[in-house]
Amino acid sequence: MKLPKRLSFKISALMIGIVLLNYSCNSSTDTVEENEDVAESVPTETITTENKSSSIEDLVNAKDESKLNESQLIVQGLIEACVSGDYATAASFIMYRGKDETRMGYDSFNYENANEANTVKVTCEVVLSWLGSSESYEFISFQEEETEFGLQYVVEVLFTKEKLGIERHFFYLMDTPKGKLLVNMV
Repeated sequence: MKLPKRLSFKISALMIGIVLLNYSCNSSTDTVEENEDVAESVPTETITTENKSSSIEDLVNAKDESKLNESQLIVQGLIEACVSGDYATAASFIMYRGKDETRMGYDSFNYENANEANTVKVTCEVVLSWLGSSESYEFISFQEEETEFGLQYVVEVLFTKEKLGIERHFFYLMDTPKGKLLVNMV
């Protein structure tokens, strides 16, 4: 069915608007561009499943945590909690970013609070979608960046997708009184 030219333009403009709105809602204003000069060389750890029918749990549980630094261990812990459906533990890895200003930058999410539980579940769904068809994932790099809010730790992870290539994702952590917590992931 051929659409009138004007209607086709409006639909295209609407789709572009939705994509831009989605991007702006999902990106954080306090993320910082990569600084290659500060990159620290960290041993990489790759997990590859021998059997294609292996579950995501097998993929995650195969990670040799002895080769990971503190920030990578936090990301690994978040991934493990999401895969096992342990949302309370996953919440403990994510920095609170809600309306209560006394908790922002100081506390993690509380899974017992229904509003905060929803944010934790959505975060885990994103992580699980990255893992979904992965044959392997690898901690590639670790960086420390100075921001206006303090030191930020950036963990780069590559997810190898069957027949789709590689997806690169970044996990951003910051120091808090509860230790390093996840503030963003892209």
